[in-house]
Amino acid sequence: MDNPNFAITDIIFDLGGVLLDLNMDGFGEACRRFGINPGLFFVKADAANNSTVCDGLSASQAITDYQVGQMSSEAFLTLAQGLCPKGTSRQRIVDAWNSCIGTIPRHRLDLIAQLRQHGYRTHLLSNTNELHWSLIRQRYFSDKGYTCADLFDQMFLSQEVHLAKPDPEIYRHAVRQIGRHAWQCLFIDDAQVNVEAAKREGLQGAWLDVTREGHLQEILQGFIK
Repeated sequence: MDNPNFAITDIIFDLGGVLLDLNMDGFGEACRRFGINPGLFFVKADAANNSTVCDGLSASQAITDYQVGQMSSEAFLTLAQGLCPKGTSRQRIVDAWNSCIGTIPRHRLDLIAQLRQHGYRTHLLSNTNELHWSLIRQRYFSDKGYTCADLFDQMFLSQEVHLAKPDPEIYRHAVRQIGRHAWQCLFIDDAQVNVEAAKREGLQGAWLDVTREGHLQEILQGFIK
């Protein structure tokens, strides 16, 4: 990767697919086990469904409002229950919904901590939702390890900022809050559409190939001094 023309001061990480391994096979299995249509939650990304989850996959229309915080978890579960086979419990819906959450390897968090020690500011920008974020934070960002404050100067979560990638406004919002020039910010995501959207707003961007072990480190080595 060519070195950028401008010095990076801030690095913005996506969550699912970049830091967090998504367990889409487990998600599919859980849906089959509970008799829930996976398409209720995730669909192939297209012009009508572009609120990205990972490369080529989007949040369904049924849950887009939930992802941007326009629907409570209670309302989301009520909606989902009405679209599931009769008798499907809310707990089964929660279990299926959360089954896509995999692991965050410790070495990725260590990498962020090292960047901060070298003077870089680091941030999180994610399309997520209350149920997913609550579980992720409990598992991976607690006093048993790194907290969010240990790793991120600022966090831009779709359900809190009421915007979702690849909407250009979410990148503009992040840059305004960070207080740097857009070109000083590097955005890393596993969905190419999100990276291209960030670049159009003036950020430097890099697409992460989730199939390549160590690709995150390669990206960072190509951008940072």
